[in-house]
Amino acid sequence: MQVRSKLGQLIYNISANLLLMKERFLAVVLVAFIVIGAATAMPPSERGELQDRSSATFLDVVSIRDAVDAMPKADLDENETEGILYMREEEKLARDAYRVFWDRYGLAVFENITDAEETHMDSVKVLMDKYELEDPILEAGKFANHDLQALYDDLVKQGNSSVEEALRVGAVIEETDIQALLVRLADTDNDDIGLVYESLMRGSRNHLRAFANNLERRGIEYTPQALSQEEFDQIVGSSVERGPYQS
Repeated sequence: MQVRSKLGQLIYNISANLLLMKERFLAVVLVAFIVIGAATAMPPSERGELQDRSSATFLDVVSIRDAVDAMPKADLDENETEGILYMREEEKLARDAYRVFWDRYGLAVFENITDAEETHMDSVKVLMDKYELEDPILEAGKFANHDLQALYDDLVKQGNSSVEEALRVGAVIEETDIQALLVRLADTDNDDIGLVYESLMRGSRNHLRAFANNLERRGIEYTPQALSQEEFDQIVGSSVERGPYQS
């Protein structure tokens, strides 16, 4: 009788544990269905804006500074120096243009990425501080580099014609940034410069995804201007990237 009683208790305990596990499993499944249902029920515009926010890539400037300062300080050649100065203003071009479009159209993607571009500018400034380079930054909309000034003026004029053109301009800027960074990376073997440029390029790919997403939602066909069609398709067809030195 005592053995049978212990056996019965054991069977009861096992059954109770199985029941508890089943209840927990069903609870997890229910939560998953609720989350999926909420995402499905969310209006397309809100889902798109959520994607835009996740694409805005903010860099952790403090972490980048710590990493850059810990690396050896090598002599810069003319191409490396010119590259750092150029990228400082190129990131400013993006920030200034998106700020103009945010003020004009109130589209969230411009607000989100404007703030992110500020951290990109600050990340290049880390290199300038380390190598004691004079900062070329002028007031908003003004550039020491004449080519960038002309590009900015043309792109802002185009973007001010309509919100659709502003989104096209956003994609062009990010393409141009990616292409410029690829060239600058090929011109240096300094690990600290490479670290900053790789971080900037990851951010630009994410920002390109955000603008491509906005254009697609509006049924606008976009043809890449600086990248090949294959490079463009590969970027926008892949997920938002996350990496080191992002906040």
